[in-house]
Amino acid sequence: MMTTPRNVQSRHRTTCLLALLVCSVGGQPAAAQAPERSERHRVPADFMSFRGAQWLEREARVQEEQPEAVLDAMRLKPGDIVADIGCGSGYYARRIIERVVPDGRVYCVDIQPEMLDIMGQLADRDGVSGIVPILSEPDDPKLPAGVVDWIILADVYHEMSDYEAMLAGMRASLAPGGRVALLEYRIEDGTGDNLKSDHAMSVRQVLAEWLPAGFALEALEEFLPGQHLFIMKVDADTAASEESLRNLDLFKAIDEGLVEVEAIGAGAAQVTLRVRNLSGEKLVVTMPVGVSFLAPDGRRDMVSRRDAAIRLFDGDWRDWPVRSVGLQLGRPAADSSDHFTVERRLSLPALEPLMHAMQVGTYRVADSPLLYIPRLHDVEQAAVWIAAEDLRYDDIVSAIQDDRMPAQYAVAFALVYCDLAGIEVTTVSLWEDHERIFSRLRDPGLSAWYQMKTTERVRR
Repeated sequence: MMTTPRNVQSRHRTTCLLALLVCSVGGQPAAAQAPERSERHRVPADFMSFRGAQWLEREARVQEEQPEAVLDAMRLKPGDIVADIGCGSGYYARRIIERVVPDGRVYCVDIQPEMLDIMGQLADRDGVSGIVPILSEPDDPKLPAGVVDWIILADVYHEMSDYEAMLAGMRASLAPGGRVALLEYRIEDGTGDNLKSDHAMSVRQVLAEWLPAGFALEALEEFLPGQHLFIMKVDADTAASEESLRNLDLFKAIDEGLVEVEAIGAGAAQVTLRVRNLSGEKLVVTMPVGVSFLAPDGRRDMVSRRDAAIRLFDGDWRDWPVRSVGLQLGRPAADSSDHFTVERRLSLPALEPLMHAMQVGTYRVADSPLLYIPRLHDVEQAAVWIAAEDLRYDDIVSAIQDDRMPAQYAVAFALVYCDLAGIEVTTVSLWEDHERIFSRLRDPGLSAWYQMKTTERVRR
């Protein structure tokens, strides 16, 4: 496509900026189904409607995302051609253009013409020129081929429903030596738990999608409060600013003798891995959700409840916290004096789909609203106890200690997780108390789910 930089001050607007900056979120609903490739296990998020643009301009974003530090890490220079994909209100674009003038430009790419209108009005307000608006498609960024020095995706990649086509389009747009800065809220340590569950990604999820698309990981920065910052390059591009990182699954790294690992207890919600790099290379090591940690006699076995990742750039021992839940109720949690055996596979087949369902954390019931299950330890712990031990309601309630959620709700959400994992919840022991659990709940999604399950049960 042929486009030229415009002076955004010259644009005539027919809509009112303040009328458009209404804080709401929309988009097409995501279906809660298992992905085709087992390593991915995620549901693309709903995209943010232009009506939520005001949220993109919130003052707190300066501290939450530290945009100037992100741009420093990109090492932008005058004359660079930058594409801001999913630009939204132009929050990053207006900051980028200051670093690439006078000869650089910023392509502002978005699938919503209304969002491009808002972006232009805010650029007008700030006296910004050199921005090229591009109305893209969900499967095509509409960028010119081979000219872009940097692409930035700020908390938007997780919304791409046709990400394979978009990755191909992004790769084609990059100039020799071009790079991508990808920002996504972290799954691994819980900093993204305040967001809807499908609006965060793990290192493992990102690399499972980007590496097969012909990209390589050049850098992984973790200085931001809640986000990963990935720097990606085209895999065949040798003009890297520094040596690329080697990405490895934990068990592959162990099998190849590249890392040394020991797992020790850290209470009821975490296992600590002590790990050391033996390779002499810079490694990024990832571990999937659902890894088993088998405890010493008398302690409870644990299982990881999120993907995990660690950067190992030297040979020092590192502590690697892994968010986990226990398999047995009534056994004491292991502490730092207890050592686990680490196993790739779970001992109970039902647990593997359950752990992946909990990481995805979203589902749809008939015509009910999209429901995001609260990402609380007790909810996920209750689901594991249902699947692993077939416990009764009173047993689980007595062990729930999180004051943020009544026990009835925690157990109800746990049942939904089990249902998502393919467990027939109407046959578990806890279901005998289903009327006690659901009689006082007022959540529309839970109510719709309960009605469907009880109706199905009556029909049998």
